[in-house]
Amino acid sequence: MTVYSFELRFTAPAGESVIDTLYESGWDDATVSLDPETGGPGIAAFDREAATAVEAIASAIVQGRTAGVEITGVSEDLVTLAEIADRAGRTFATADHWAAGRRGPGGFPAPKVQRPRVSLWSWAEVVTWLHENRLAEVSLMEVEVARVCEIADSLIRAHRLQRRLPVKDRELLRHAMA
Repeated sequence: MTVYSFELRFTAPAGESVIDTLYESGWDDATVSLDPETGGPGIAAFDREAATAVEAIASAIVQGRTAGVEITGVSEDLVTLAEIADRAGRTFATADHWAAGRRGPGGFPAPKVQRPRVSLWSWAEVVTWLHENRLAEVSLMEVEVARVCEIADSLIRAHRLQRRLPVKDRELLRHAMA
């Protein structure tokens, strides 16, 4: 078994018993940040032993829902060039050259959020590019976790957004996406 590190964002009801309920539901491998007096948004940082990243993340989501919290997202996927440089163990200038195509093999992922000063990139796309091009010491496990986090986060957001639609419209979209 491998230990996978990731974070879940959630919303919990107020009450001192919330933390105990999360622990008893299986979140004994998480550090939970939440004000139990007020409830609301919280973050749980996991170091979970599992056979795969999917198994680790999916089990934490199910356990959280069982405990009565609403899972609102999975580890933040958007990173700046400075964060990319830091995670890759390279200088900011190197990451900037990769992004501009002045260094490396080319094909650096496009930013997900283009801004004049600080754009944001998908860490899952960047870590995959780094690994495939052997430009940083990133493990296959790190690539796997980033990919699964990106997908899980997208599915959670889509699930939450679709609740805004009438049931009939949800069914039409589900059918169209099948």
